[in-house]
Amino acid sequence: MNQVDEVRTIMAAQSVEQSDPNDLILSDPDKREIEMIAGAPLPKDLSRREENVFLSERAELMLVRAGSRFPDSTRWFRRSPDHYRFTWVALLLCLLAVVIGFLTNELGPEKRINILAFPLLGIIAWSLLVYLREIFLFSQDRNQFFRDSWLNSFIRLMQPKAKAPETSDAGDEASILNRAFHLFQSRWQDLIVPVTGARLKALLHLVALLLALSAIAGMYVKGLANEYRAVWESTFFTDSESFRPFLQAILGPAASLTGNGIPTASELDAMHWKTGGEGEVAGENAARWIHWYAITVGMFVLVPRAVLALLWKWRAVRLARTLPFREVSPPYYEHLLATSSGAALESKVIPYAIDLDDELRRSIRNCLETLHERPVEITWMPTIPFGEEEEISPPDANDSIFPLFNFASTPEEETHLTLLQTLSGEGLNRVPYLLLDTTAFDRKADSFADAEKRRSDRERAWELLLQRTQIEPVFFSRDHPFQLPEPDKTT
Repeated sequence: MNQVDEVRTIMAAQSVEQSDPNDLILSDPDKREIEMIAGAPLPKDLSRREENVFLSERAELMLVRAGSRFPDSTRWFRRSPDHYRFTWVALLLCLLAVVIGFLTNELGPEKRINILAFPLLGIIAWSLLVYLREIFLFSQDRNQFFRDSWLNSFIRLMQPKAKAPETSDAGDEASILNRAFHLFQSRWQDLIVPVTGARLKALLHLVALLLALSAIAGMYVKGLANEYRAVWESTFFTDSESFRPFLQAILGPAASLTGNGIPTASELDAMHWKTGGEGEVAGENAARWIHWYAITVGMFVLVPRAVLALLWKWRAVRLARTLPFREVSPPYYEHLLATSSGAALESKVIPYAIDLDDELRRSIRNCLETLHERPVEITWMPTIPFGEEEEISPPDANDSIFPLFNFASTPEEETHLTLLQTLSGEGLNRVPYLLLDTTAFDRKADSFADAEKRRSDRERAWELLLQRTQIEPVFFSRDHPFQLPEPDKTT
C-alpha cells in the first residue's frame, strides 16, 4: 500500500468514527482489541512516521472488521482511486498534441513559407508567458495550489470519486456509514487537490512538449519530399533594416549554434514578398530557416518543458508523501494517539437520571479535556435511575469517577449526596469533580429578568451540598464550550 492509499484508509476510518459517537459500527471493545493488534500501548517518543504506521494499521483493521459486518454500505472503503482515469486522459491529450502539432506545420501555399508565420513562433511566445507563471506558482505553499486557478475545475474532474454506498444494510448503521462516506469524500477531495494539480501540470508540460516536437517533425517530413522557399512579408516591418534585429533576437542563438548568421539586410530584401509588384520573389531555400526554428524551439520550448514536467512530477510525488491529513480535525489524532500510548486520563462518567445523547457526550468530553488539559478516555456507564442511589456497587478503587447531575434539579442530601457518598466509598479522591449540566436551567431561566440571580442561587445551593465533601462542582453547558474559571485575584 502506497502512502496515498495509507492516508486514504486513515481518513476513511476517521470519518466512520467521527460519524458514530455511539460506537454502533465498532464497539469500544472492538477498537481496543484492534489497537492492541496494531501495537498499542505505544512506546514513548515515537517518530511521526511510526505514529502514522500505527494509525494506518489500526485504520486498516477497523475497515476490514466494519466491512465484514456491513458489506453493502462499506464498499467505498475498498474503492481505490481510479488511476485509469488520469491515464486515459493523459494518453488522449498526448495523442491530440501529436496530431495537432503535425498538422500545424503547414509550410504555406504553393510551397512558399513566410518566416514570420511559423506556427512555432506562437508556441515560443506562449511558452515564455507560461514560464513566468510557473515561477510564481511553483513557489506557492501547498495550501494555495490551484485553489483559485482555472485548473481547479479540471482538477476536480480528474480526481476519482468513490460511489456512494448502498443502504441495503438495515438499521441506523447504514445511515452512519452514509454520513461517513460524504464526510470522507468532501475531506479527501479537498486534501488531494495539490497532488492531482501537480500531476496535471506535469502532464500539460509533456503535452506542450509533444505539440512542439510533432510540429518540428512534421516540417521535416514535408520538407523531405518538397522544396519550400522562404520569404517574408509583414504589416509592421516594412524594410529589412527594421526587420533584421527582430530575427536576430528570435533566431540569432540558433543561427550561432549552426555556425551561421542571420542574413544581411540586402539578402532579406531579396526575400521580401510584396503583393502586386512586378515579377515574383523566389526567396531562398527554406532549409536553414527550418533548422533554426527547430533549434530555437528545442532551446526555448522542448528543454524547459521537459524540465518543468520533471519538476512538477517530483513535486507531485513529494506532495503525495506529505499529505497533511492530521490537519483535518487535529483533536481526533491527538486524542487517538494519547489513548493508545496511555497518556490519556481514563475516566468513568456516571449519569444520574439523565439520558446521554451525542451532543451531551461531546460537551462532557470537551469539559473534561479542558479541565485536565489533556485527552481523556471516557467509559460511559449506564444511567442510574432516580431512587436507586444506594443500590449500586461502588466502582473499583483506582477508577476516576465523574458523576453527572442535572443542574436544574434541586440538590438534596437524601438523593444526590447519598449517591456521591456511595460512589466515593472508602476513596476520598475517587470523585474529584461533580459534572453539572446547566443547559436546561439556562435555557428556561433566560426568559426571566432575574436569570442571573436564579443561576447564582442554584450554584450556591450545589456548593453548600458539597461543602462537607472534597468534591468540586463543575458547571458546563451544551450551548457553549467549557472554559476554566478565572483565578481568584482577591487573595
